[in-house]
Amino acid sequence: MFFEANLKRTSLQRLFILPFATLLLCLAVSVGWFLYQAGQDATDALSQKVLADMMGGINGAINRQLFDAGAALRVVAPDQLPDATGKTPTRIPFPNNVGRLEERMWIATGLFPAVGGFVCFGGVDGQFVGIRRIGANEFRVRLRGAGDGPSHLYRSRGPSTEMILLETEEYEPREQNWYVSASTGMRDAWSALFVDESINEPVMMLARPVYGDNRSVLGVVARELSLKPLREYLQALSMDRHGLAFVAESNGNLVVSSNSDSPFGSLPGEPGKKVRVNVQDSGSPLMRQSWQLVQRYLQQHPDAVLAGDSAGSPGAGLDQPRQLISGAFPSEFGQIEVAAQVHRDAAGLNWIAVVALPRSDFWGAINSGVYKSLYLGLLVILLALLFGYAILRWALRDIRKLTLAVRSIGSGRPLAKLNIDRKDEIGELAESFQEMERHLRTDRLTSLLNRDSLIAQIEFRRRTDVEPHLFRFAVLFVDLDKFKQVNDEYGHDEGDRVLIEVGLRLQNALRKEDEVARFGGDEFIVYLPGVADEESALAISEKIYAVLNKPILMSNGEYFQIGASIGGALYPADGLDLEALLKVADKRMYSVKKFGGPAFSVDPE
Repeated sequence: MFFEANLKRTSLQRLFILPFATLLLCLAVSVGWFLYQAGQDATDALSQKVLADMMGGINGAINRQLFDAGAALRVVAPDQLPDATGKTPTRIPFPNNVGRLEERMWIATGLFPAVGGFVCFGGVDGQFVGIRRIGANEFRVRLRGAGDGPSHLYRSRGPSTEMILLETEEYEPREQNWYVSASTGMRDAWSALFVDESINEPVMMLARPVYGDNRSVLGVVARELSLKPLREYLQALSMDRHGLAFVAESNGNLVVSSNSDSPFGSLPGEPGKKVRVNVQDSGSPLMRQSWQLVQRYLQQHPDAVLAGDSAGSPGAGLDQPRQLISGAFPSEFGQIEVAAQVHRDAAGLNWIAVVALPRSDFWGAINSGVYKSLYLGLLVILLALLFGYAILRWALRDIRKLTLAVRSIGSGRPLAKLNIDRKDEIGELAESFQEMERHLRTDRLTSLLNRDSLIAQIEFRRRTDVEPHLFRFAVLFVDLDKFKQVNDEYGHDEGDRVLIEVGLRLQNALRKEDEVARFGGDEFIVYLPGVADEESALAISEKIYAVLNKPILMSNGEYFQIGASIGGALYPADGLDLEALLKVADKRMYSVKKFGGPAFSVDPE
């Protein structure tokens, strides 16, 4: 009797437990599937945003490098002017004496004061003039007269200062790669990548043939492009240790990368001889795999190679390259997210920038929160199905908020408060999104908006304005007058304190609806929505000038008057896009710095 009763009781337990367990299992599978899909959506949105931001930043870094090189070259040897028909170019005569040539080269060196920037001229007669900035008010000048004599290296503090002879050596400019490439092709040309022994860095030379009054070739002007800033930018990108960013030539020769790979290596048995390193020979499997994916794509879409062509002059800034690849691809690392862009110009530049990130890096930032929510849901389901269902909806709602938040970052709209008050991984992820937006949109030192964020916000306001034809604003370009003196006399830490103080003063001097962004270094941009006339903009610029002219208390107890020069521009009177407005404001600022006067005292033309 006891056995029969026990058997019946066991069967009854099974009758209740098995269906309940099956229900729990089905519910758990459903919950897990929904959470997984939400995590996948968040991963897709996050990966696309990160790839787009990284590729946009790399594109900007490349353009800045090329622009500086091309602009400095055009100062020494201006572009040809089209004739009345627009077909036959008019050649601008090149200076026929060393004095005027050196004057142009000193101007180019002063306009683009990057340390290591090298500008030189090699004549068909063997003459050579080269100027390299190696520090503040510290230059190296290399001179060689016509003929086959030696060149002389001098130390100089700037134009029209005493030159001290350092050394004499044999140097034939007409045998250099940059001279041969430009003089042979009779057009602007990039040299092959080589290591500049004076700075021990990989560099390229943008070279241009120049002509005399009778259109005879006088020689070649060249500007050095150091790859160090681009390499440092890639290495500073915020990504997981498994991620990788690199730039390579179309034939696969490495240019720069975010890892320790160098574009040059040594031959076995010949340690002193440097040879180019190809991506296919890289020690990084991820680099090799991602490059193969890019090459496979370019072979299948040969028209994409032309996507990055620029019709403008070399180094003048590439057109925005089309994104060639963006998505998840299978590899030996699992799924990897790859993005690539082609960069080309009229001087023969042909680069491909690639970003490769294992998808697990993105999913790893999200899955902990997903699984935590799943376990929590199962526990609550065991207590009560209805209560567990409510908890599950709560968890899914928070993950959905994160997904929508990621998708909204690129539109220029400020990220709204997520209202996710949790202490688990989802809460940490929400805080990470807020922190990510802050890093993407603000300057880390001053906490002001950065340049890209300001542009995005202005574009967003213009798109969403209820009356676009009445949309008006002004921009002010603010440059500190004595910031270099602060760094020289008090040190860079004190300079950082001054920049923070200037940012606070600018914010306090502006209206609530105005915005201020740090452009870079000691330059700031002020955005004045609704300001449509010079009189109103001038009034605000005078207020800013007065605020910045007040002495700043330094850490040693001294007071220092920093001062500022301000130039302004109005939309749409001075330009239809922010880049054009900034150029106008920048030109006016330099005029104010040099000649004085109000912020709108110079015609931008």
